[in-house]
Amino acid sequence: MLTLRKGNPRTTILDHIKENHYDLVILGSRGLSGIREFLGSVSHGVVQRSPVPVLIIK
Repeated sequence: MLTLRKGNPRTTILDHIKENHYDLVILGSRGLSGIREFLGSVSHGVVQRSPVPVLIIK
């Protein structure tokens, strides 16, 4: 299922998880900020606040 929403990515993803009662979330490991880190800011925020397990893909 493809969903398109506007807003803060971290908050929007977390709201979507809660509204749809998902069992697992799969996210990419890094964003587009150009800073070389293991996790992007959105991925990191979702991992920290998600009510379900999050699988990070490199």
